Amino acid sequence: MTDHLANRLDENAAKFPDKAAFFFYRADSQWGTITFTNLLDKTNHLALGLQALRFAPGTRAALMVPPSVDFFALAFALLKTGIVPIIVDPAIGLKNVTECFKESKPEIFIGNFVTHTIRQIYGWGKESIKVNTSISQLNHRLSTQTTFHSPLSNSPAAIIYTSGSTGLPKGAIYTHENFSAQLDMLKQTFNIGTDEIDLPAFPLFALIDCLLGVTAIIPDIKFPPPAKVDPEKIFDAAERFNVGNMFASPIVLDRLANYGIENHKKSSSLKRVITAGAPAPVQVLEDFRKVIPEDSKLFGVYGATETLPVAMIDSQEILNETRFKSEGGAGVCIGQPVDGAEVRVIKISDTPIPTWNDLLELSIGKIGEITVTGRAVTEKYISDEDKDPLAKICDGERIVHRMGDVGYFDEVGRLWFCGRKSHRVIVGDEIFFTECIEGIFNAHPLVYRTALVGVDGEPVLWIELEKDSRNADREKIKEELSALAKDHPQASRIKTFLFMKKFPTDVRHNSKIIREQLTILAKKRLV
Repeated sequence: MTDHLANRLDENAAKFPDKAAFFFYRADSQWGTITFTNLLDKTNHLALGLQALRFAPGTRAALMVPPSVDFFALAFALLKTGIVPIIVDPAIGLKNVTECFKESKPEIFIGNFVTHTIRQIYGWGKESIKVNTSISQLNHRLSTQTTFHSPLSNSPAAIIYTSGSTGLPKGAIYTHENFSAQLDMLKQTFNIGTDEIDLPAFPLFALIDCLLGVTAIIPDIKFPPPAKVDPEKIFDAAERFNVGNMFASPIVLDRLANYGIENHKKSSSLKRVITAGAPAPVQVLEDFRKVIPEDSKLFGVYGATETLPVAMIDSQEILNETRFKSEGGAGVCIGQPVDGAEVRVIKISDTPIPTWNDLLELSIGKIGEITVTGRAVTEKYISDEDKDPLAKICDGERIVHRMGDVGYFDEVGRLWFCGRKSHRVIVGDEIFFTECIEGIFNAHPLVYRTALVGVDGEPVLWIELEKDSRNADREKIKEELSALAKDHPQASRIKTFLFMKKFPTDVRHNSKIIREQLTILAKKRLV
């Protein structure tokens, strides 16, 4: 299969001309359909409009168009012309978006009325942008050149910014080879067939569906922050189109589970559910399994913006085995590395590691930084002055990506996640790893989740209770938490427990806890 991504759309249109690429909820409250042939026609038309702008392949374009059928056609048109889209989630904050565009220097800005207005107010890309346009304008500007660009495998295909949940957003450069490898890995890992129907609760996965020849359902959710998704609309769309696969973050699973249980609603069609963004809490896995068929598969995927997938685990393995080890302080099991991802654990370091050395690698059971190598691994960021040296290691002709996470391998080859490297709490000569400590306290039946932070060299535990337990006796809960930790040497040293109604989380998946904010709040609370 070619590494040129746009060719995959052409191939799918040739194989499945009349098959639906998308079923989508329209503005008139009706469902619309676009076939692979229709999508290819839209794509080629927009590609001609882009070529009329007369920019060379490799030119960067800020893509600020809300997810829609036209958005997806535009994304493929950019691939066909070799123009590199810069994908930034506006939810990271408008000032952060400004910084992202200042760094990535787009020459083209493609938006709608709202985003063009915001661009003018915040001065997005004012030093680099040469053309401001929209999808409707591109539809009316056609080039006479009807042949499209054929990029090399290592040519940039897109610049995708991280959510910045643990620092400033970073722009990962995806090549055509990276994306192609990712597609092949997802297809192989989950045995995805072209006869499937998927409901992706994250817009970029709808693009992946098209490239895999899978029909995608775009329900009436307008891709808001996942925590605000309307579960009724998800259930209804899944039933209407007999959806067999769904991709969603843990918070979406939580909302669907709560809604389904409360309203006695259960999906009859879902056969496979894939969740990523952060490890799903055990209670969420248990509850969500109640609203899908018993024989359905529920997988947790580990990865990052810079590379995905890295490892995968079946929820049944968590519920039947690894959860009990997590309750004892083992961290969170994220499963076996997937084929195509070479995962190694190295000594923890906060400084650059220019070249790989086998002495870096730790033995089984030793906690260190998780690294990954493979064709799907992005090799650099858009600005490498301070980001690449801390995240990339040169291993001959290969690049090793440092995930910024800590973990270890167990004796059967499973990878365990112990938290973010930057979140480890140092108390004297000891290191407290967040996921190892939190797993002990998360076992309490009234606790939804916890977050370990360090304040003045001492461990502090934040607690978010289950919704129906927020009025419980907190002093009693503290005593019970201390009892849970009595046999664990580190957890038993935690004497300060703080309660919060709802933890701050990342903007992209609403699942990663932003411990930096909790640290600041803890310092204020303990003054």
